Amino acid sequence: MDMRILLLHPVSDWSLDRIAEICDRERWLLTIATIESSTIGDRVPTLHEWIRVPALTDDPRELLAQIGSRRFDAVVAGNEFAVIAADVLARELGLHHNDVDGIRASRNKPLMREAFERHGVPQPRTIARFASLEESRGFDWESVSFPVIVKPIDMAMSLFVRKCGSREEVEETIARMLDFKLSRLTNYVFTAGALVEEYAEGPEFSIECVVQDGMLAAHSFTRKYVSPLPSCYEIGHLSGGEIPERHRSGLLAACEKIAAGWGLARGVMHVEFKMTDEKLSVIEAGARPAGDHVPELVELQHGFSLEEAFLYSRLGLDWKAPDRPQRDRDVWHAIRFEYAERSVAARPESVEVVRAENSLDGIVAGAEPFSVNSRTGYRLVRSTSLAELDDYLRAL
Repeated sequence: MDMRILLLHPVSDWSLDRIAEICDRERWLLTIATIESSTIGDRVPTLHEWIRVPALTDDPRELLAQIGSRRFDAVVAGNEFAVIAADVLARELGLHHNDVDGIRASRNKPLMREAFERHGVPQPRTIARFASLEESRGFDWESVSFPVIVKPIDMAMSLFVRKCGSREEVEETIARMLDFKLSRLTNYVFTAGALVEEYAEGPEFSIECVVQDGMLAAHSFTRKYVSPLPSCYEIGHLSGGEIPERHRSGLLAACEKIAAGWGLARGVMHVEFKMTDEKLSVIEAGARPAGDHVPELVELQHGFSLEEAFLYSRLGLDWKAPDRPQRDRDVWHAIRFEYAERSVAARPESVEVVRAENSLDGIVAGAEPFSVNSRTGYRLVRSTSLAELDDYLRAL
C-alpha cells in the first residue's frame, strides 16, 4: 500500500535510516521536512521528496504553507521538538492525531507536572517556575531545602538540567539557560524560563512503551547511566533488565495514566524515572521513540521496532510485535558513549562490540563535558555478564 509519510525535522542519521528502511520495506513514500541548512537526507536514496523550510514551527498556518498542496497519510515527528507540530499538522489535514492540547504537556515541563498531578502519576515536587532571572531573585529561598534540580521548560538532551546546592547555583544556571534561545538543528524557538524541583534520589531508568487503545501493547525496561553531578547527561544505556516486582504494577499503571492525560490513544512513549526500594518518581516523558540509539537496543534485545510501531500509530493502524522465539535472558545489550574527557575503559572479554563509531563531526565548540554535543563516538555492545557490562558502562 503506497502510504505517504511526512517526517518532520529528523535530526539524527541513525534514526532517519531506520525509518527510511521501514518505509522502503512497506513501499511507503517518505518525505522529510527540515531547515535549509540540514544535510540529514543526503545519504538516503529512497526519499520521495525533501521539503526545506526556514524553521520548525507549531503554527498551523505556517505548517500548511510549508507543505503547500501536498497531502499525506501520516505526519510523524522526526525529533522531540516536532511532536506538537506533527499533531497540529495532522489535525489540519484530517489525519490521525493525538489530542493537540493534551499532547502539549509532553513538551512543556510545567504542563507535564500539572497533567501528572491530575492523573496521580508519582513525581518530584515542584518548588517554583521562573520566567526570568528577576523572578528567581525575588523568590523566598529561605524555605527551600537544597539540593534542587533546575531544568528548562522545553529543551532536550538534558541541556541545562542541573543539581544545584544553593540559590547562587540556581541563578547561575538560569542565567546560562536564558541565553540559549534557539535549536541549532531545527531553528525551533525555546520557551524562556526554568522549573525548580525537589531532587529525586536513586538511579535513573526509562521504559519504552507502545500504546494502543490507551493500554500498553509492548514495553522495554532501560537502565540509564549519567554523567557526574551536578550535570545530568546520559552517557550510556542498558537494555534487558526486568522491572523490580515491587514497582512493576505501579510503573505500568503510571505509563497508562500519562497516555490518558495526554489524550494519546495510540503511539510510542519514552518515560524516564528514578527508583529506590521505597519510591518511584517519574522525571519526565516524551510522546515519541527514545533517542540515543535506545530503539536499536530494544530491537536487539526484544525483537520489535519502536519506529515501526510509531509509524503504524501515526497511520492509525494497529500494530503487533512480531513473533519471536523466547529470548536468551542471559544476554544484555547496551551502548556506551565516548568523550574526550572519558577514559578508554578496558573492555572485558564478556563484552562484545556489535558496532562502534568514532567521529568528531558532532562536536560543538564550548559544549559542556559529557553533553551530547561533546560526544566523540559510541560502542554498541552485548554481554553475557551483567556485572562486567555494568562496570564497563559506569567507568569514566
